[in-house]
Amino acid sequence: MTPTTLVMAYYENPGMLREQFASIRRLPAKLRDLLHVVIVDDGSPDHPAVPEDIGCSLQIWRIGVDVRWNQDAARNIGVHHAETEWLLLTDMDHVVPEATWQPLLLRQYDRDVAYRLARVSAPDMAPYKPHPNSWFLTRKLFERAGGYDESFAGLYGTDALFRDALVPTAREIVMLKEVLIRYPREVIPDASTTRYLRKQPEDRAGIAALMRRRKADAAWSPKRLSFPYSRVA
Repeated sequence: MTPTTLVMAYYENPGMLREQFASIRRLPAKLRDLLHVVIVDDGSPDHPAVPEDIGCSLQIWRIGVDVRWNQDAARNIGVHHAETEWLLLTDMDHVVPEATWQPLLLRQYDRDVAYRLARVSAPDMAPYKPHPNSWFLTRKLFERAGGYDESFAGLYGTDALFRDALVPTAREIVMLKEVLIRYPREVIPDASTTRYLRKQPEDRAGIAALMRRRKADAAWSPKRLSFPYSRVA
């Protein structure tokens, strides 16, 4: 068996969060007993609803400042407080169905391998390109890769930075056949944030500038747990 912590960042997604909790409640008890959930609100103006019971371990944390595209800090906080060796890191708009939790929670996996998952898109469950920032891996691999670098907070499009750090750290990157279900905003309007535009020129320029600074600084190390946060539930 592989007890696992599901880590997700929240930002103004109450409808999507309800869908996440409903999906977890539908899981058989034998799976929920092995599942831990950590939600980290990355400073959104609203507060995530705290359910009475989702049938498994649940933590909700909140970052004390609202910084755009700060999901990397949210992931670092979630991993820091995870209670299991294995982690599933994904975005709020991706639901893990029972057919995926079954093998992930009940089989054994190689601790030196980082796993990716296939993806389908709701509502018709058509195949969709794999998500670049969804990972099933151990805390040890996460730490060896340095986690997410919060120096890049406020910039969109940093997914590849963690992947690039993970590739030489893991013995192998393996794509699993099990899927995540992507929920577009046409299905759940707040599945992903609409507050900020994606792939803006200033984001690309900001990432490029920081990458140059990182390359030139031999002492550079990823910034972790650099934002104030507190527990909500």
